[in-house]
Amino acid sequence: MKLEDDRPSLDFGADLHVGILTFSARRPRKFALAAALFLSVVRALAGEEIPLVYAVPAAVPAALPLVAADRGFFREEGLDVRVAMFSSGREALQALLAGQAQIQSVSETPVVHAIVQGNAVAVVATVARHQEAKLIVRKDRGILKPEDLRGKRIATLPGTNSDYFMYKFLAAHGLTPADLKVTNMSPPEMVAAYANGDIDGYFAWEPHIQFGLAAVPQSRVFYPGALYRGWMTVNMDPTYARAHPDIVRKIVRALIKAEGFVRAHKRQSLRLVAQRLRMDDGMLRKVWDQNQYRVELDASLVGEMSEIGRWSLQLSKSDKPLPNFRQFIYAEPLRRERPASVSL
Repeated sequence: MKLEDDRPSLDFGADLHVGILTFSARRPRKFALAAALFLSVVRALAGEEIPLVYAVPAAVPAALPLVAADRGFFREEGLDVRVAMFSSGREALQALLAGQAQIQSVSETPVVHAIVQGNAVAVVATVARHQEAKLIVRKDRGILKPEDLRGKRIATLPGTNSDYFMYKFLAAHGLTPADLKVTNMSPPEMVAAYANGDIDGYFAWEPHIQFGLAAVPQSRVFYPGALYRGWMTVNMDPTYARAHPDIVRKIVRALIKAEGFVRAHKRQSLRLVAQRLRMDDGMLRKVWDQNQYRVELDASLVGEMSEIGRWSLQLSKSDKPLPNFRQFIYAEPLRRERPASVSL
């Protein structure tokens, strides 16, 4: 994997429009990465816990990292992991690219956008298969079927898996974003605008769909079905990851422990994740089983990333070649810990 010193980082600016991404040439924090590398070596040699920041989105499929942190599984591996929560995985990914985090989780779509735009990312595992992207609409605005979306004000967050689902969903029903009044919002803004009646619906993920249902019970939710199935990825800076394969293996082991805990202690895991996401336990229980929580690297991930990559290039009207996404997956640490979980 080639790491460009001057690679751009994601910059989702105020001029976003219906999934078109804008980027600036902001440089990543090279000093932060160098300092993290040096500090990791020093503390490892001294037998001390290694401090790491794990940027995590407020999303149900990110359950395993949250459980690993709250149950002390990272600490058991000699890692002092501080979880930094973000309202979206896209923002969490930005923290990684800016050198403000050493580990990060997000669905695969923002990772694909980042790679297409020239960023170097190492995918070291996935921790859930999910169908979290959904559309919620107000039935009191006359939206009962997909075709009723025409002319309605619908919110999305560009660069996310729910934005990708929006394009897939609209195309499946003979619509394009131009047929709607699309507005760009963060998920918390969506929920507030939806409750206030400022928008007619929004594409997002859990827990934000459940928050919308709680605010407007007379809503309809459209599910992804066969249109989209996503992955919650675990990502690192490739320079850091390859310089410290032992640390990556420790991270993987902690996540595998979390997988076992979630399988054996569902109720307790639900409570931990609900607290992190500020959800009611009962609300989370409704969507918990829509995800498959396991640490793996499946061959189908590359195909999904390639399909999203083609869409991303088309969206930006780029003539760049499609990246080889397999080159951005660092499978060796997981293969060493649990070979059966890697089918690449």
